[in-house]
Amino acid sequence: MKELSTLFNPTVTSEWCAFIAALCLLRRRTGVWRLFIWQLLLTIIAETFGWSSIYFWKSLNNHWIFNLLLLISAGFWIWIFSRAEPMARSRKLLYGLLIGFLCFGLVNMFFFQGLWEYNGYTDVLSDMLIAGVCCYFFYTILREEQFRNLFGYEYFWLANGLLVSSLGSVVVYIFINDLFAFYNHTHINVYGYINYSLNIILYVSFIIAFICRNRNTRSSQV
Repeated sequence: MKELSTLFNPTVTSEWCAFIAALCLLRRRTGVWRLFIWQLLLTIIAETFGWSSIYFWKSLNNHWIFNLLLLISAGFWIWIFSRAEPMARSRKLLYGLLIGFLCFGLVNMFFFQGLWEYNGYTDVLSDMLIAGVCCYFFYTILREEQFRNLFGYEYFWLANGLLVSSLGSVVVYIFINDLFAFYNHTHINVYGYINYSLNIILYVSFIIAFICRNRNTRSSQV
């Protein structure tokens, strides 16, 4: 029971909530957003497999699982913005960023940090790229001439969650050694609290985005 509590931490619980919401809300009419179901399922499988490898199989290293998940998830999040209407003119740029990120990630995985060490450089690059894409998305919707209800727009909530998560993750990575030193001195897991908070914000934003996508696609068919 104690071991299961390490699996169902706030991050994984948030992932499960977002996955269930995606199953319920992202019907066939929601188009490419249904891919979030597979992305979240893959995330849950990776988390569960990574946890199992430590607790059941006594593996000393499960970083390769999360290195692969990082490439897939970050690549998917960059790609999904190419489907947003305000970003239609920037699709080639997004595709270029996506290809460049995947190339960097693969090179780092096989020739630099390696498959068996967590690819922190790739993680930081993905956070910076996603933050940049989100900021550019906000810029494009501010320049739109027609009115858009942002609080009912799925990409707005998606961008909010990803922007907060990515910027927060960069800050955490910069101060990671200080946070661990603070934990060793005080036994207060500030890193864990921050990480859990960022993931909760991310997946709550996903759920709101799924609700908006469901409503928008439903109303467009009326």
